[in-house]
Amino acid sequence: MSFPGVHVSIQGGLSTAIDRGMSLDCSAIQIFTHSSRTWAFPTVPDEEVVRFRTEHARSGIGPVLVHASYLINTATADPVLREKSCEALRQDWLLSNSLGVSGLVLHPGSAAGQTGKDAVRRSADLICDVMDRVPHGSTRLLLENTAGGGKTLGRNPEELSALFEEIGSPGRVGLCLDSCHLFAAGYEIRTDDGYDQVMAEFLSAAPGNRPDAWHVNDAMFAIGSGRDRHTHVGKGHIGPRFFWSLFHDARFGACPMILETPKGETDREDRLNLSVVSILAGQKHFDECDPALVSALESLGEPPV
Repeated sequence: MSFPGVHVSIQGGLSTAIDRGMSLDCSAIQIFTHSSRTWAFPTVPDEEVVRFRTEHARSGIGPVLVHASYLINTATADPVLREKSCEALRQDWLLSNSLGVSGLVLHPGSAAGQTGKDAVRRSADLICDVMDRVPHGSTRLLLENTAGGGKTLGRNPEELSALFEEIGSPGRVGLCLDSCHLFAAGYEIRTDDGYDQVMAEFLSAAPGNRPDAWHVNDAMFAIGSGRDRHTHVGKGHIGPRFFWSLFHDARFGACPMILETPKGETDREDRLNLSVVSILAGQKHFDECDPALVSALESLGEPPV
């Protein structure tokens, strides 16, 4: 596993995220460019963009991802929400390309009130319109699989494949897989056979038959819950065995592996989750009784409710 890391804060400016990633010895990081739950998009001065790129180049940190706002619904048929979603995605797309990050991660949205085919078409139309604003950028737009609640798009390989086919531009779009979302959507990833089957199904849907990034999260609720609730690696219903398989899968050696696990007032939880990741990645064979792994998991305490 080449690029483990965490989602870090940008409090104090975008460039401060690089320092936070370095302090945690991250090989990759993910950020929001602004509050993920507001439409307001603050102006980012040119000098802050330059500072971010300079600090990133000096840092030794590898891939950086931006996560788009949770409010965006590219599939909506509501004209007001569609206009807001288009503008929010456009702003993040423009800034992501200016920052030179490798990927902009997007939840495609919801098909509520319409057929799946219509939702895919509307989603692809909006995404293509936004991507065309930066025809020669280096950032890839990464669609994230969803947890399956409501009528969210992207819960299965078929929906993702349909989206990618409708969007086209395979060199500019890609897939971000979230382990909690896979599990919540009903995919059994804890057994060898289940892992192999699920990986084959989702990779066949992705451009280039590979993901461009992983979100490494355990699940607070049981398989098939449809609930997007993350918890500490190895402490939820998925458990450590899946993560060992993931970290030893040669197909994902170049992927940023971003933890979106619960945080406290300090970086203690991030450090403990990263230590669990490091132990699992270092095991030649999976051993749930490994003293270092047991100690790290116990240090994380009980998953938050």
